[in-house]
Amino acid sequence: MPSTTFYNLPPEKRERLLAAARAEFVRVPYEEASVNRIIQAAGIPRGSFYMYFTDKEDLFRHLMECYARLLEERMAQLLDRNGGDLFAAFLELFDHIRGVWRQGEYREIGQILCRNRQMQPWLFLDRAGPEAVLNRLRDRVDLSRLDLQTETDLSDLFHLLVTTLAGTLVTAQTVREEEARARLVRVLGILQRGAASKAPSCEEA
Repeated sequence: MPSTTFYNLPPEKRERLLAAARAEFVRVPYEEASVNRIIQAAGIPRGSFYMYFTDKEDLFRHLMECYARLLEERMAQLLDRNGGDLFAAFLELFDHIRGVWRQGEYREIGQILCRNRQMQPWLFLDRAGPEAVLNRLRDRVDLSRLDLQTETDLSDLFHLLVTTLAGTLVTAQTVREEEARARLVRVLGILQRGAASKAPSCEEA
C-alpha cells in the first residue's frame, strides 16, 4: 500500500504519478509494464518512486483498489435500489458499467481487464480479499431471497457472481453487447434457481 510519504505529496504530484501508471497499465499487460516508463512519464526520480510504493505490484494493487472502491460504492447503491436483491444488483451493475464504458475510470478498468485476462477478478479488488468487500456490503443484501445452507454459501455465491460479471465484461469487448448481456442473464438465472434435478435422488428413493 502507498506510504505516508506518498499521501503527503501535493495532490497534483500524486495524480501525475497515478495518471502515468494508469496509462502504462492500459497500454501493455502487467508483466510488460515498466516502472522506468512510469517514472519518466511522471517526471519523478526512481528513488522517489520507491519511497512511495514498494514495487510495481504495490502500485498496481493501489490502482485496482481505487477502481474497486468505485465499483463497490456503486454496488451498494444498486443493492439499496433493488431491495437487497443480489442478482438484480449485479445485472444492473453490468448495465451501468457498459453504459459508461468509454468514460474515465470505467474505460481504464475495461482496458486493463482485457490486457490481463489471465488474472483472477479478485486481484482487482481489495487486497484483504473477497470477504472484506462482502463484509462491507453484507448488511445491504436481503438474505431472505437466498437459499443459504452453510456459513460460506454467501461468500461462495458472491465470488461466483464477481467472476461471472468480470468474465462477461471481458466477453462484451469481442461480441455484441446484447449477446454478452443475454449470456449473463442466463448464467445468473442458473445460479439463482439452481441446476440440480428436482427428481428424488437415489438416497431419497
